Amino acid sequence: MDRTVPAGVPKILYVLIIVILAAMYYYAAMDVSEPEKVVEDFYSAYFNRDYETMAENLSVFWSVQFLPQYTSQSPAELLNNRDQIVKEISQVIAEQEEENILEDNYSIEVNPEYTRKGTNSAVVVYSVKQDGNKLGMELALLINEAGQFRIFSVNPVDTELLSRITEDDIQELEESFTELLGTE
Repeated sequence: MDRTVPAGVPKILYVLIIVILAAMYYYAAMDVSEPEKVVEDFYSAYFNRDYETMAENLSVFWSVQFLPQYTSQSPAELLNNRDQIVKEISQVIAEQEEENILEDNYSIEVNPEYTRKGTNSAVVVYSVKQDGNKLGMELALLINEAGQFRIFSVNPVDTELLSRITEDDIQELEESFTELLGTE
């Protein structure tokens, strides 16, 4: 009894390849950055003087405060001009930070118990540390610009204020950012 295996590639392999490629495309197209990672990446870039990465993690709405030539543009126009705005704000940050002496012993630690994430907005709270010692806390508001969370604003915050932030406050932020972005 001679049993030979037919030559060629099993047909199921072609189906698996197509399914895997489709899943990879879907994941890449639908990937929304995690707000905590955005904050961590921003500060890692700051500590390493990587101004391009810093600018990539900033919202165009934050950036426009330093780029007066864009102040008359609508939110849609700002989002459409994101690449140019990022390039320009990177240069502005580099110029501002040129003489800033930054010691190597700074870090941040995200406090995940305070993170809140909606569709168009997120809140991330983190501690700023020097030599491992906590200097204070900050709260970053993030906005979802075309599938990627970006830092909209950063403010110092204390623990007492954090305990007063409610889900209603987060919902109001979400509604505000949804209106700003023109999405419903």
